[in-house]
Amino acid sequence: MKKISVICIDCESNYIDEVLLGQTYRNLEVVEAVTGKDFYEDIAMYCAETDSDYICFLEPGQRLEADKIIKMTEYAEKFPEAAAILCCRNYIEGDGTIVAHPDACYQDSFADTLFDGGQFLRACAALGHNLFGNLTTTMFRREKVTLNADKLMQYGTEDIPQLQKAFLLFEIIADRVLAVFDKPLVSTLVEKADMEKLRVWEELFESRMKMFYEAHEWETPEISLKGIAAEHIQLFKEENAKDLQLKKDITFFAMNKGEYYNLLPVMECAKKRGYQVKYSDNLDEKAEIGVYCQHVGKPENAKFSVILLHDMGQGHNRWPNIWELERWNVYDIGIVPGEEWADRWKKCAFQYYVNPRRGAYMLGYPKSNQVFSQEIRERAAELRERMQLQYDVSVLYAPSWECANKEDDFVRALASLPVNLLVKQGPWARGFGDTIVNNVNNMRKLHEGKYDNLHYYEWDENILVPLMMCDLVVSDESSVLMEALMFGRPSIAVEDWLIPDTRPARFACVPFKSVYKCEKAGLRKLVEQLLAGGLENAGKVREAEGFFVNKERVNEDIIDAIEYYTTGNGSEEFKRWRMSGFYLPANLWT
Repeated sequence: MKKISVICIDCESNYIDEVLLGQTYRNLEVVEAVTGKDFYEDIAMYCAETDSDYICFLEPGQRLEADKIIKMTEYAEKFPEAAAILCCRNYIEGDGTIVAHPDACYQDSFADTLFDGGQFLRACAALGHNLFGNLTTTMFRREKVTLNADKLMQYGTEDIPQLQKAFLLFEIIADRVLAVFDKPLVSTLVEKADMEKLRVWEELFESRMKMFYEAHEWETPEISLKGIAAEHIQLFKEENAKDLQLKKDITFFAMNKGEYYNLLPVMECAKKRGYQVKYSDNLDEKAEIGVYCQHVGKPENAKFSVILLHDMGQGHNRWPNIWELERWNVYDIGIVPGEEWADRWKKCAFQYYVNPRRGAYMLGYPKSNQVFSQEIRERAAELRERMQLQYDVSVLYAPSWECANKEDDFVRALASLPVNLLVKQGPWARGFGDTIVNNVNNMRKLHEGKYDNLHYYEWDENILVPLMMCDLVVSDESSVLMEALMFGRPSIAVEDWLIPDTRPARFACVPFKSVYKCEKAGLRKLVEQLLAGGLENAGKVREAEGFFVNKERVNEDIIDAIEYYTTGNGSEEFKRWRMSGFYLPANLWT
């Protein structure tokens, strides 16, 4: 078994024991090192004198997979030409929540491939993207890496542990052959944001990096080597609005009725403000100003772009970081609906791809303004009269996917209660969800006309109408569960209802805090309990305060932001909703 040294830098003894006793690899030589004046000399001397085959590191604030060392060693043995081996990493909060996985932009780029360390490092420096990790993600062959303490000390980093460790790592990988294990074996704790400290370190890093380039006789690039991505540099100094000389012409991109109704209030506000407004379901269409709400839009086709959520549960199986796949750095403005979504954004904003070019704002949820809509109220009153509802309380069934006889579960469980049963299926279209459309039609044929208290909405009805008409919502994992809170309505998620977007179908995923949850066998009992306690007193509704913000002005503020950043004029009141991240932006020295 190969002997491996683990150099533990600035680590407490109990932390070293906790981490390394959890490793499955046993032939380890553990040594301790301290950053500061003698750090480079101590490291270089130890590496020169040890008989270990490989050397790796441990720093504070890291969690290691139990097989981290053995997997890196096995990978290194596959590539004897490699001087250094890196592994990918996650970023985590103190409770272990993963707030970022390895950058999906580079997925499958590293497996079974050797890299020139100098090219790899220069590419990272040019982008400000840290793809190499830190010393804890690094292992090197002692026989292939010789460290020169004098060369390291010339960078003058002894007073800054973060930079001192970073430049040690750079010397290990620069001008050497690298192999990268493309699975995360390390998780790094995120650090609380301190913009002043970041500003100082960024300036120091830039000056030291110039020295590093010169020492390695690399051509000095024309761009600044600030150590952080461009998306984070704008956090230091917001760019002033400019007159982009754009026409007052906005295209709203919606691929289905759900997205259309989500954007409709903004469209109506834009019309009132004198904008030419167009709706399109073609993401390839060019736009002067484009407003998008898809998981992945095409903002490159717009001269100025805005991104919103299309529903409150968007990407809920990937919370908190939906932005790993739904990247906002390609848009000009990003908008979230309230405090829960702002919290997710702030947790993840340390990654470059979460940050739009002109910032992200907690301006609210466009549909929440419709709570005050006279049109919605009139439509609700019209349908109440047409349906001839016989009870004072109405329970709405509005699933995301109709399958496995869910509607039948709902009807059978609640039909004998003194309540109106309202059914609103989603706006499925032929060709996209034929099986679901068939399920919806079959359920309606099975139930309609059989129960005096059962009523149906047509598929294209605005969901806000039934939400205004009901007193309680039942669903699987639909965003309707949370949209009900706009009207102060409690909601129930049935967690063992199936969702057929995987094979085999999965159970509903309901990470929503402000929603009651049960299994289908317990649905009637939970409804009875809520009715007995008075739906107006439902605790989950009270807990959701702040879920939707700025209801009165959300759409005005969205148009204000568009106007400000495209003309340089208009109200700046929307800026009070601008968000900043909780954690230190990911950079080249952490």
